[in-house]
Amino acid sequence: MTGKQSQRQEQYNRGKQLFIDTAKHLFKSQGYDKTKVSDIVNASGRNVSTLYHYFPAGKKDIVKTLLITDIKEEFDKLAELMASKSDGSLINSLHLFYHQFVEIFYHNWYLMSIMLYYKDDFETEVTPITREGTDHMRELLAEFLQKRVDSKELYITNCQVAAKLFFAPGMENIIVNFSEPEKDVFETSEIDQLIATWQRDTIFFEHSK
Repeated sequence: MTGKQSQRQEQYNRGKQLFIDTAKHLFKSQGYDKTKVSDIVNASGRNVSTLYHYFPAGKKDIVKTLLITDIKEEFDKLAELMASKSDGSLINSLHLFYHQFVEIFYHNWYLMSIMLYYKDDFETEVTPITREGTDHMRELLAEFLQKRVDSKELYITNCQVAAKLFFAPGMENIIVNFSEPEKDVFETSEIDQLIATWQRDTIFFEHSK
């Protein structure tokens, strides 16, 4: 790529990112439904033809882009965190995993609400991203739990099922928060009870000797 081509590419990327950032701000502040393409164009200081050059389907294409930048990247970061903490303190690591998992959805709630209200419009794009992300998190957690079972810190008969149980309260809290905003989505009492059961049941290791 020549210097001029590189410069044009940078200008193209900056122009596209401007629309993304502007739309994201408007989606958060006034909602997806109330945000018109003209609002995004006016707030960005660009023109409508430029927006449709970047995003032929208008704001729907912007949302699809945000799903990748704001959701998929967060899943990737959590995967890196879980890998880096695989040998960390049991309780602290599990709390950190849970908190970061919930945070992905909580801090991107504007996208979650769009996906809930306009499911038919985005399900094709959303489902693979969220399913791949959550499945990967469960696999990593199952591996983490299995290591702790092998070291006799926990007693779990099926780490795959345990990983699903671990993240379930977080997803439930996120959905409940949609109708009950005062609910603390980071509250960990259910998780603490689950961990306590896994720890308490290590007595079975003694029975299996």
